[in-house]
Amino acid sequence: MARRRAYADWMGSAAWHRRREAWRTHWVDERGCEPTCAACDEPWTLRSGDLHHRTYDHLGGERYGDVIPLCRQCHVRLHQVMESTPAWRRLGRRQATDITVALLAARHRRGEEADDG
Repeated sequence: MARRRAYADWMGSAAWHRRREAWRTHWVDERGCEPTCAACDEPWTLRSGDLHHRTYDHLGGERYGDVIPLCRQCHVRLHQVMESTPAWRRLGRRQATDITVALLAARHRRGEEADDG
């Protein structure tokens, strides 16, 4: 329970919002363009996008690669898939995230609605 409380406190903090802003700046500096959703390629903004944690190993001091940009809809879908079966948990969060994002992106390219399972 303490871990969930620490996560909730961090996610609601001004420091997390500053970290998100720094992440976006780093993305733009590195890539020369604004971020897009890793699954559907729609524009990602600080206001309308989420940063999904690929790992919680550095919570509070996230590294650039610890998070991945997702629009809210794709973020919800990612969690639906990852929480649909314990098999995803056995992979580890980073690997499960990367595979699920690739699956969602492939579905998007084919124009399919995600059935989330």
